[in-house]
Amino acid sequence: MIERWRCFVAVPLPDGLRRDLTDVVSAWRSEAHGPDLRWTDPAGWHVTLAFLGWLDAVLSDEILTRLVGPVRAAHPVDLHAGGLGAFPSSHRARVLWYGLTDAAGVAGSLAVGITRALAPIVPRVDEGSPFRPHVTLARARAERGTDLSAWIARRAVPSGVVPIERVILYRSHLGRRPARYEALGAVTVGTGARIVPDVQAEASVHG
Repeated sequence: MIERWRCFVAVPLPDGLRRDLTDVVSAWRSEAHGPDLRWTDPAGWHVTLAFLGWLDAVLSDEILTRLVGPVRAAHPVDLHAGGLGAFPSSHRARVLWYGLTDAAGVAGSLAVGITRALAPIVPRVDEGSPFRPHVTLARARAERGTDLSAWIARRAVPSGVVPIERVILYRSHLGRRPARYEALGAVTVGTGARIVPDVQAEASVHG
C-alpha cells in the first residue's frame, strides 16, 4: 500500500511574535462569554504559501527539489503583521485570522511560483483561493460560521514582522488532538535555495 501524507508549504512565525500573540489569544480563550471557536495551538502557527492536500509520501523529495526554483528567484523580505479579520467575512466568520501585509507582493509572487512549480505533480494545488497572507487563530464550531464583527472591532493584537527567509515543507499528523506538524525539509530564500533536511526547532510542532 502506498503511504499518503497531508502536506503544505509554509513560513514559520518568529518566536518573539509567537509569544506576544500567544499571550493575547490566551486571554481571549479565557473570556467567560467569548465566541464559540475552536482555537489553534500557538506552537503550530504559520503562514501557508501552498496547501498540497493528500499526496503520495514518495513525492516529498521531488516537491522539495521543485521548490528550489521559485524560492531561489525570490528575495528575503519582512511582512508586517497585525490586525484581525475573518473568512469569508467578519459577519459570518468560519476562520478567525491574524493578518500580514504583503505590500510589495513578494510573498504573493512566491506563492504563485510555488504553485506553478508543483502543479505538474500535485493535483489541484492551483485550485485554492487567491493567496492572502495570514495566520489561522481559530475556526467557528458552527458550520455556517458566526458573527464576529463586533467582537473583532473591540480586540487589539500585537504588531511585528514575519521574515520570509526560508520555506518549509510540512506534513500534518491528524488525530483527535490538535494536528502535529512535521517539517520534512526547507529551502532558503534567495541564497542558493539550499535544502535543509533538519529544520531545528520546527522539526515537530503542534497546531
